[in-house]
Amino acid sequence: MDPGLVAAAVFLILAGAPALWVAALERIRARARIAFWRQAAGEAGLSGIEASGDGLTACSGSLRVRLSSYHEREERGTCVEVWSPRLAPNLTLRAEGLGTFLGGRDRKEIEVGDEDFDRQVSVRGTPALALALLDPEMRRTVRAMLRGRLVVRGHSPLWASGRLEEGVLRIDVPARSSFARGRPVRHSEEPEPAGDAYLDGEYKLPAILRAALDLAARLVVPEDLPRRIASNLAGEPEPRVRQRAFLTLLREFPEHAATREALAAAREDPDADVRVRAGIALGADGRDVLLGVAGGEGAEDATSARAVAALAASLTVGRAAELLKSALRTRRLGTARACLGILGRHGSDATPILARVLLVERGELGEAAAEALGATDDPSAEAPLVRALSEGPKELRRAAAAALGRVGTRDAVAPLREAESRQAALRGVARQAIAEIHARLAGAAQGQLSLAGAESGQLSLAEDESGRLSLTGKGVRS
Repeated sequence: MDPGLVAAAVFLILAGAPALWVAALERIRARARIAFWRQAAGEAGLSGIEASGDGLTACSGSLRVRLSSYHEREERGTCVEVWSPRLAPNLTLRAEGLGTFLGGRDRKEIEVGDEDFDRQVSVRGTPALALALLDPEMRRTVRAMLRGRLVVRGHSPLWASGRLEEGVLRIDVPARSSFARGRPVRHSEEPEPAGDAYLDGEYKLPAILRAALDLAARLVVPEDLPRRIASNLAGEPEPRVRQRAFLTLLREFPEHAATREALAAAREDPDADVRVRAGIALGADGRDVLLGVAGGEGAEDATSARAVAALAASLTVGRAAELLKSALRTRRLGTARACLGILGRHGSDATPILARVLLVERGELGEAAAEALGATDDPSAEAPLVRALSEGPKELRRAAAAALGRVGTRDAVAPLREAESRQAALRGVARQAIAEIHARLAGAAQGQLSLAGAESGQLSLAEDESGRLSLTGKGVRS
């Protein structure tokens, strides 16, 4: 410390001027801090070191660095800020707050697909940039930094916390706590929270500066953004991250060579959902991929159902029946429902298959089979539906009644009336089905709804030429 300033402070004390003494001491501390920062910056290899106001600025290549003091609650220390025009512009990485923890996640935030990372880190900015920069190693580094540990590649972590705010990397280096000396080092993966007793301190500032510069260099925008995202895909262990990266490439860089390469590689991805998305994007060239997933190759039910739905237009009755048989055997109910829906679009060719399913299944698949039989527009579907109407459980009977409204003939009216009288829960759907059958048989014009009992007591709601509704029946006119 400058002996002259010390002597001046002592003189001011003796002279009884405490305010001037305090100001003098603050100037002494400020000069000492600047000198300390200057030495640390030099040891870290920074250049262009200059005092600036109450701080110090320097640079390392294109990176700019500023050192200043911070005082938050009971913690004091040195704030290191690093920025450059290409350092993650507009990207923010910070710890999630209590509102997010309680379910109030901001819809503006980006989820990269890593469940633990997304739960602990708030990410804002451009999805493509986030996915390009946040590879597995960087996600681990960011999580540790937000908890108070600055990871140094090849060395032990340092006690310093940080965050990225709108492209500015900020590292807070707390002064060493007075009671940390002699405290045993913890060897847990979870660091002590910021504000606790630190085993490092500002005396580690040169090492922290080097670590901050290394981290900042890794946060610079890559020259070829889609190429970096595609490269990350190859070493990404999290399926949901791969999904998001893959979809981002397809959405934002559809013509880039890296996207085409990623698309080809995704055909063999270990995650079935990624393969489905690749198969859909590949069009006709991805049909074999979709067929494999639809058959249950390492896929969850929802994923194989999505593959079936994507194949809908190209599936023959025979192939859809094969997929249905496989889904029924493995009890993949969502996939089976998707197959039944597709078979219903094939008309009379699929009626025997659907009828067999309706005969065996009594749960949701039976209901789906009844609905598919109604979609066939095949009169021969009436017999199995009438049987289900009389023998099945309540929900299946409702589905059968609704389907009979689409394919039933005059012979279906009596069973529907019987079902209506026997079970109140079927009254509405049975009456609607009877009305649809009579309207179809009578050739009701568009805009008419026929609500019929016996033919002699026919009742209809029809729209006249003026657009008004009229209620007509035998012996009744309005």
